[in-house]
Amino acid sequence: MNQEEEKYLFWLCSIHGLGLSAIRKVHDIFSTAEAIYYATEEQIMGADALKKRERELVAEARNKKNWESEWEKMREKKIQFVSFFHEQYPEALRNLYQPPKKLLVKGKLPSKERVSIGVVGARNCTPYGRDMARVFGYRLAEGGVQVISGMALGIDGWSHQGALEAGGDTFAVLGSGVEVCYPVRHQRLYESIRKHGGVFSEFPAYARAQPAFFPMRNRIISGLSDGILVVEAREKSGSLITADAALEQGKDVFVIPGRIGDELSVGCNRLIRQGAVPVLSPDDILEYYGLNTKEKIEPETGMEREVLEYIGARPTHMDELAKGLDVSQTDLMKCILKLKRQDLVEEIQRGYFMKKI
Repeated sequence: MNQEEEKYLFWLCSIHGLGLSAIRKVHDIFSTAEAIYYATEEQIMGADALKKRERELVAEARNKKNWESEWEKMREKKIQFVSFFHEQYPEALRNLYQPPKKLLVKGKLPSKERVSIGVVGARNCTPYGRDMARVFGYRLAEGGVQVISGMALGIDGWSHQGALEAGGDTFAVLGSGVEVCYPVRHQRLYESIRKHGGVFSEFPAYARAQPAFFPMRNRIISGLSDGILVVEAREKSGSLITADAALEQGKDVFVIPGRIGDELSVGCNRLIRQGAVPVLSPDDILEYYGLNTKEKIEPETGMEREVLEYIGARPTHMDELAKGLDVSQTDLMKCILKLKRQDLVEEIQRGYFMKKI
């Protein structure tokens, strides 16, 4: 596709109020977006396949020039434009009920040759949810899975962080334009994801986040994913909207079970009751897709087993371990170092250790 045609495709796909169905019809009539732009008003208004309002939108849009400066800004910022008519457009999105007309991309799009898992959950998550999102993101990415989420606070952000720590590929579908980092506190995370995966959006490059944008974003997360993992979710939440979209699209839905009675477990446990797959470790998902999993190493000594049992799946400080197990700091450190070499524990932050799942 030549640059001029790409430029006019950007114009066509940016016409506010003109849906993809109408865009495809007018494109079929005139064959190219450039031909549509330079058609006479009589030719546009004579396109009977379009509704009267759709014809008016196309005719009016040719008189607006601000789109050209937007196009030039995108080129300067090296933002990739991928429309429904591009070969690079993800096939998984073509089958959606309402496919996005276009995607603006910084970085790259997920590879269709690899398994992708969308991770969703509560923004105001618990420490347990945070740790599970990070651990699952890490282990899935380590196993070759592409981790997709929405870069929101809470579960989204921690799943991206885990994938990055594993050196894997992670992708953020934004509820804003690709030049707007939302939330602002995730600026560093945004830059890391762009370099080690990609950020993309169907909205204009400088569009601010709006409440209506997030349900639209969620259908893209589920559309690009082979399966969705729900970590923590209230009874009514955006995470369940994503899970519902995944089920409608025939995708797999995985859930980390929660304690009965916990507010952030209600949505998860109800999904399980409705047929979602409960998972107890990242290996459950890797095995589900036939991906290689690490051979598990069993602890060799009684002290090692005691340390692993005491830590469990929560970050635990050295001081608490030494006191709880009634051992010296020296002996404990020797044991911890051995468990780290065996890849059975990891240091989450200085002095805090967590069992690897």
